[in-house]
Amino acid sequence: MVPTKKNTPPLTRETILGPATRLFQQRGFNGLGMRQIAEHLQIKAPSLYHHFASKEDLTRHALRQYREEQAARLLAIEDGEDLAEQLRMYAGLFAEMLHDGNRLCMYVTMVREPSFQEQACVDELQLFAKQNIDWLEKILHARKGGSRLPAGVRERELADIIFASFEGFMTVSLADKTPSATFRKKAANLLKIVINSTR
Repeated sequence: MVPTKKNTPPLTRETILGPATRLFQQRGFNGLGMRQIAEHLQIKAPSLYHHFASKEDLTRHALRQYREEQAARLLAIEDGEDLAEQLRMYAGLFAEMLHDGNRLCMYVTMVREPSFQEQACVDELQLFAKQNIDWLEKILHARKGGSRLPAGVRERELADIIFASFEGFMTVSLADKTPSATFRKKAANLLKIVINSTR
């Protein structure tokens, strides 16, 4: 009988999804195969296929878990004292990924993949974008002091601009030596405009 390694968690969908998500964030969808994912997990490919029927199946579950985890983080940010703090904390979610291994948001990693076409995965990406824009619209709407947005600008439109800008800032920040710091600077400049426009 082969002795089991101590401190090695049992192989489950959950123990696979976390490391797989990190790999997708760093290498993209096309840059990985099931064999490479299995090697990273130090398991054999058949063990991976026991839990997920295909790379698309694994990706869909990873995207869903990623979206659900981010929903919990957004909920925690709602406890912020004011809009400026909430938006800074939101920007921090993106900056932390860049600080941790230059990882991109799963959304921007996957949405740029030309061969990433399984509808269930596309649906997850659309739900992730909607989740972010809905949340941003909600905190913009709940801002204190009865402040107004500039004429002709709606909360939904501004929420869309913030989300799209942060996703874009992540990508262009990778060209610099310190992507996380570069992202924070770009995000801070955008948030100055947003906060000043709502006063």
